[in-house]
Amino acid sequence: MVIVEGRKPNSKPSPDERRTAILDIAREAFLQDGYSGTSMSRIAVEVGGSKATLYSYFPSKKELFVAVIDRETAQLYDSIFNLKLSLEEPETAFHDFVRRCLEGLLSDTIIAGYRLIIAEAGRFPEMGKTTYELAVRRGIDRLAQYFAQAMAHGTMRHCDPVEAADSFLDLAAGNLHSQRLWNAIEKIDSKALDAEAKRITSVFLAAYGNEALSQAARRGDSA
Repeated sequence: MVIVEGRKPNSKPSPDERRTAILDIAREAFLQDGYSGTSMSRIAVEVGGSKATLYSYFPSKKELFVAVIDRETAQLYDSIFNLKLSLEEPETAFHDFVRRCLEGLLSDTIIAGYRLIIAEAGRFPEMGKTTYELAVRRGIDRLAQYFAQAMAHGTMRHCDPVEAADSFLDLAAGNLHSQRLWNAIEKIDSKALDAEAKRITSVFLAAYGNEALSQAARRGDSA
């Protein structure tokens, strides 16, 4: 049943509140039981309305799943990119940015989402393609915008920002991220996270930083 904090008893939730509640319930259901194991009937029961009401918001389970992925990835990227570039200490600023990216990619929710999409993409290829655009392509676009700003500020050498974004994502999605996906490690401590952020910062700036930052990274002087 839909329960909205701060709402007066017996008052009817607004369409936006109901939609949010549906997405919250669907998110937990998909993460717990997977795409195939989750039914619209179950979600309707937990929301506290009829299936007809649920379908009026989301005409299919696929559309509901995509809406969940859309919201989760949008929130992730907003939290990562909600910062300003620093010209005074660019190495430290970039290291902090990398760490924020890793914290997002390694969060329990995002790891669970990756596993879910990978598990279902073989049976539902269209869903895989759609969620790729939302989860990965959207991330590349946001990274490219960020890197284009860094190039304009002079902290990165001029190149194709999309190419730089692809390279960065390859770095960030390796090592610790792969270990988490495979459940080779369940938790990552702050020391390991900092070490990975430092490694990625060094490799990336060596390739894409301005001349001074690139040389410093190659000497091993990065943050």
